[in-house]
Amino acid sequence: MSQKDDEEKLFREAVGDVKPLISKPRHNQQRSASAELPKSTLRARRSAAESGKATGSAALSEAWIEPIDPEQRIEYFRPGLQQTRMRQLRQGQLNVQYQVDLHGYRIEEARELIYEFIQFARDQNYTCVRVVHGKSHRSADRQTTLKSHVNHWLKQIPEVLAFCSATPSEGGTGSVLVLLKRK
Repeated sequence: MSQKDDEEKLFREAVGDVKPLISKPRHNQQRSASAELPKSTLRARRSAAESGKATGSAALSEAWIEPIDPEQRIEYFRPGLQQTRMRQLRQGQLNVQYQVDLHGYRIEEARELIYEFIQFARDQNYTCVRVVHGKSHRSADRQTTLKSHVNHWLKQIPEVLAFCSATPSEGGTGSVLVLLKRK
């Protein structure tokens, strides 16, 4: 018996009673990219393309917004951010240099405003800003709340290094502290 035969015999003994997993057949249907995007996003992208200049907020996707509970804390940070910096942001130890309040804005208006606000803050060399989105207690559909949208949009803006729910004294779960890249 050769070494190869011995190895094969040992392998068969080791996996003797193993049976393959039964899995459901995969669904490989192709979906069109525009099928998942809301009409407001498509309109903004189309008008930006037709005008020859892209508006930054048109790039903020609304394909699927993760529903966020009003009292849920949210947090995000890009890979490579120092843990010390994130801890300082979480504990409210960074000086908030500017803020925007999104109360009363419709989703489309808030999307444009948040993008412009981040660009303005970056132009001013601000590194820590606050976005007040509220908790949307009165909203029946959690996916349409500003909080859910802000959580989704901020992750898409390259200038945003990190964000987290503010400390209770700075707005708690009704606002986020945002850490921006230095210019």
